[in-house]
Amino acid sequence: MNTGLISKLVLSLAVLVVGVFAFHANAADFAKDKAFYSSSINQNFLPSGTLVKTANSLSVYYIINGKKSLVLPRIIDLWFKEAHYLKIDSVVTISTEDLARYPQTKSVNPLYIGKILQAPNGIKYFIDNKLRKRVISQAIRTALKYPSRNLYPTSAAHLAEFANGPEITRTDVHPGGTVMYNGLYHGGTVWRVEEKDGKYIKHYYLQDYIYETEGYPWSSQIMSVSTEELARYERGSNIERYPDGWQVGIGKDIYIVQGGTLRLVGSEALYKAMDYNSKYILRVFPEFLLRYPRGPAIAGFKNIFVASAAKISTTSATPNTSNTLTKVRPAIRDLIAQINDIYMAVFDKQISVADNKFWVDYVYNGEVSTKNEVVAAMKKTKTTGKRPALTPRDNAIGSSTLKSKWFPHLFYFVWQREPDSADKDYWYGRINDGDRNTIEKLGGTIQWLKDTSGKSHK
Repeated sequence: MNTGLISKLVLSLAVLVVGVFAFHANAADFAKDKAFYSSSINQNFLPSGTLVKTANSLSVYYIINGKKSLVLPRIIDLWFKEAHYLKIDSVVTISTEDLARYPQTKSVNPLYIGKILQAPNGIKYFIDNKLRKRVISQAIRTALKYPSRNLYPTSAAHLAEFANGPEITRTDVHPGGTVMYNGLYHGGTVWRVEEKDGKYIKHYYLQDYIYETEGYPWSSQIMSVSTEELARYERGSNIERYPDGWQVGIGKDIYIVQGGTLRLVGSEALYKAMDYNSKYILRVFPEFLLRYPRGPAIAGFKNIFVASAAKISTTSATPNTSNTLTKVRPAIRDLIAQINDIYMAVFDKQISVADNKFWVDYVYNGEVSTKNEVVAAMKKTKTTGKRPALTPRDNAIGSSTLKSKWFPHLFYFVWQREPDSADKDYWYGRINDGDRNTIEKLGGTIQWLKDTSGKSHK
């Protein structure tokens, strides 16, 4: 599949190197440091999202908050038969005694999304992105061209565990939870549809490793759609992160994905104790991995606790252009991080390097300060074919605009804080006098006063 990407702006992350030692933990250690265990539910539990089985059984369970949720054998069978990169040995094999530690919960988990379950009486139900079961008639299923193998017979008791959703009746769009590809079998693009607030939104997979880890059998579930149909869906953000429970590697470090973050595994002894198969440490496309925020390091599992790993601070992979980005408000930094996703939603295409640079500069230089303003500017550009002009730095600007828009931006840029009442009184006076009536004059004077006196006002 097509794995090309115009990358978002990425902050370089320093590799944390720590001396690691382990000692035996007990109940008191867990009570005090449970946030640093692989599961905060119990020191003997693996993280949510982990798939587990025993050596003497074919049953596979999805771990959800310290409970085990059964996955239908046919789902596992088709998934690993058709996957290019994953096989059944990616499932963590644990002892029968360990499996018994996990209480059983409903057989309702993300691996059912997009599957069609069939009741004993023949009624078929599509499981959507909200994990609801929705009746889908044979006529609708045929019209939507779902692959014939996307059918999983199950019991009435199992189906009763799913919440009910409305019957599927539309044939012009596919329901949320459908994964589809557009274009050639090799070289096309893969998308996931989500239904949210009555809208149907398409999300582009930036790499095929990701949709494989989400449990989608290729030919049994991922279906071909036309360019015409694909255009009917609103564009959402790209999918570039692995689901919970999977392991990734950056350099020599191993992490487990949890809640959209990466949790560093604190030692080799911990990793071995957790029984993950090192064959499936996912290292491809490290530019994606660098963008993950960091969660607490995994410092404990069972009777092993790594004290030095528990001291590792959570770090963030917030996109950044350079150290100067810290000169603008945190909300502006967050807005810059969303530029590519906003662009895709408006223009329905990947952003170019040139467009990325323009819109980042547009936000960074204070032209807009909210997502709604960025969306409005991009929509106007799409309609007119012309990018908005930057405000000239040496043109006179009305005092009300200088006070409400440019002064707060310029003051924060110089001082990295919001102006207080005394700051406003002083600088509003300078603006009212008319001697600081341009962006260049006002910003330059704020900086000059700081450099010469260390003060934010006289």
